[in-house]
Amino acid sequence: MRCWSACKAAADHCRKKGKSITKLAMQYSLMNNEISTVLVGMNSLEQVEENVAAALELSTSGIDDELLREVEAILEPVKNLTWPSGIQQA
Repeated sequence: MRCWSACKAAADHCRKKGKSITKLAMQYSLMNNEISTVLVGMNSLEQVEENVAAALELSTSGIDDELLREVEAILEPVKNLTWPSGIQQA
């Protein structure tokens, strides 16, 4: 529940500032040189258009560094935590 709460807080923070955490995440992934491939799931034309716009904005204006720092600070307490999922092995 701790990870979920931190993620919700980060998303709420972005929303209060009139920003999209999904756009920020997409831009972060695209600009991160340590990530060689970015796979993005999309199930509507609207999502395709939003993601293309986010990528184009990144190439022309860059990422919102202030918002990124704020979101990273919110997520810092749960950074590198994982949670159990799937079928437990004996």
